[in-house]
Amino acid sequence: MRSHPDIAGEVLRLEYTAMSLNPNAKLYGRKTLLEMFDPSRPRDRACLEAFERELDMPWALYHVRRLFLLSDSGKRRPVMRSTERVDLGRPQQLARRLISVSERHHVDVEHDPIYGRARSWVRRRAKAWPMAEELFATAPARVINKQDEAFEEEWDSLLSGAAAQLPLA
Repeated sequence: MRSHPDIAGEVLRLEYTAMSLNPNAKLYGRKTLLEMFDPSRPRDRACLEAFERELDMPWALYHVRRLFLLSDSGKRRPVMRSTERVDLGRPQQLARRLISVSERHHVDVEHDPIYGRARSWVRRRAKAWPMAEELFATAPARVINKQDEAFEEEWDSLLSGAAAQLPLA
């Protein structure tokens, strides 16, 4: 990959975007691709510069929700997802907005000052199923709005009534 810095830059952006919305979306298991590059090495620096060029685009603020549900028989169902673009802008502008709103509402926020990502956890993933996860994150504006069928009904069902008493966060 180091022989093709432009391709490396694109792949780095793809992983960075995916990890902005889901920190578990690493391409190489426990390490991120970004962690495999050393800025002090010239060939690595060329790849990191290509990555920075890839990030020089409009960014978006996303609202991401996931549901980890059980079937009637108690088996884990496929995770249901909802990703919605809330705003469009420059990375620093969106990060400042997310940090400001999160701090006002006493919500945990993470910020990557080097490359720009900000992530705010409204509802963290629990240990046991069923559970819900909800966050806002900034990332390059390459992710489309997408929601699984019946997501809203399942979300409302899990987070209201008797199910709301489950340890969700």
